[in-house]
Amino acid sequence: MNDTTSDRLVWELTGWDTDEHPVHVTELSREEIMGIRDLFDRRPTPTGTDEWLACAAYEVTHDVQLHVLAAVPRLEFRSGLDYFVEGSVRS
Repeated sequence: MNDTTSDRLVWELTGWDTDEHPVHVTELSREEIMGIRDLFDRRPTPTGTDEWLACAAYEVTHDVQLHVLAAVPRLEFRSGLDYFVEGSVRS
């Protein structure tokens, strides 16, 4: 990934309801992603692994949520929602 793209990466933790609507969205910083990225089985890409969690949506299962909260205590997980972390490039 070139420096221009990596400087424009943004991440969100999104809680989805049973109707697949995003109802709880929290933006994550690069530092926060660095603290949690090893909790996920990052997808292989043509250039290696998805080091910055930017190539897919990663489910934050209930067993991983406590580890995510330990790394990023400001987060909140609401009951009844399915959570995912996903990165994208801001234009």
